[in-house]
Amino acid sequence: MKKIRKYLIFTLFLIVGFTANLNAQSDLEINKVFEQYGKKRGSVLVEMSREMLEDYDFTYYKSIVTTSNKEAADFARRCLAVDEKGAKKVKQVVSNGVVTSIYLQLPPKDNYYRLVLFNETTLPEQKMTLIYIESEKDSEEILKFILKRK
Repeated sequence: MKKIRKYLIFTLFLIVGFTANLNAQSDLEINKVFEQYGKKRGSVLVEMSREMLEDYDFTYYKSIVTTSNKEAADFARRCLAVDEKGAKKVKQVVSNGVVTSIYLQLPPKDNYYRLVLFNETTLPEQKMTLIYIESEKDSEEILKFILKRK
C-alpha cells in the first residue's frame, strides 16, 4: 500500500511540474513564435526544465533559432513589441532603423524571474535567435551569468 501511495504522489508531482512548464511562457506573445516556427524547416527548438538546468540555476529554458527566415524574425519582433509593454526593463539595439537585439526583463510569475533575449544577424546569413528563461535568481544575475560563460 505504501508503494502505491508513493507512486501516486510521485506521479502527481511529475504531472504538476510538467503542466507548470507547459504554461511557463503561455501568457506571452512570444509563445506564438515557438508554436508557429518551432517545427519548421530551418528552425531549431530547444526546451529544457529543472533537471537539465541545475548547473545554470535556471528552472526553465526555451529557445528557437531560425536561419534564412526573415518572416520569422519580423513576426518575433511584432510579438516582442506586445510583450515589451508589460516588461520591467527593456534594452534594444537598433541597426539601420531595425531592432536587431532585445532584452526584456519581465515581471516575475509564480515567484520566478523571467527573461527574454532576441537577436538577429544578417551576415554571413540571416539568423534569428529567441530565448526565454525562468529562474529563481533575478534577471540581472542571469544575464551576468550568461555573459560570464561566454
